[in-house]
Amino acid sequence: MQQQIIPLFPLSIVVFPGHLVPLNIFEGRYKKMIADCAGEEGRYDPFGISYENDGDVAAIGCAVTVTRRAEANAEGSFHIVCRAWRRYRILRVYEDDAYLRGHVEFFDDHEDDEADPALQALVKSRFRSLVDLAAKEAGAQIVDDQGVQEEAAMGLEEGDAWAIAQRMGLEAERKQGLLEMTSENARLQNLAEYLEELLPVLEARVERNKRAKSNGHAEDA
Repeated sequence: MQQQIIPLFPLSIVVFPGHLVPLNIFEGRYKKMIADCAGEEGRYDPFGISYENDGDVAAIGCAVTVTRRAEANAEGSFHIVCRAWRRYRILRVYEDDAYLRGHVEFFDDHEDDEADPALQALVKSRFRSLVDLAAKEAGAQIVDDQGVQEEAAMGLEEGDAWAIAQRMGLEAERKQGLLEMTSENARLQNLAEYLEELLPVLEARVERNKRAKSNGHAEDA
């Protein structure tokens, strides 16, 4: 497996390969980090985003590269947009610079792992139900149901469980668990089970809100 020493950026977020990550850079050490990553012709070397929780940095993170950088404002901070690239496992951490650096080993899913179409369809269906229920809870009116269904399924057409996980607003710990899995089917199964538990809870909440509104109208009449 490919190994490399890269800068590390501990954050309270988890990013998935292929996704865009907007960041606001304002600390001096991370301004230096971005400057150190800058190469020729506007290209940047990768740095790693590792999930940090109460000072603990996860051993598995995702490398990103800067795709766009804005001009610094009056305070010297600036915005960047990164593209998440590939997962890594930290083998060793170096603290000899203004920011952390890590000797990392990159890894991918198992080569023989292919998404199960039936499992994929199940997750799509449950996610559509989640989108529908969320709209009802918000009191939104779905005018173009077909358009909503297509939007809900976006990302999973390629068998990408990370894409739908990103849209679900999962807590960081669960996202970190998905990041560490080396099987697409394992990620899909995890999402399917999570949605199976979540949907009845959301359905009950929507029904309670519906009854509460009905009772309120009855009392006002």
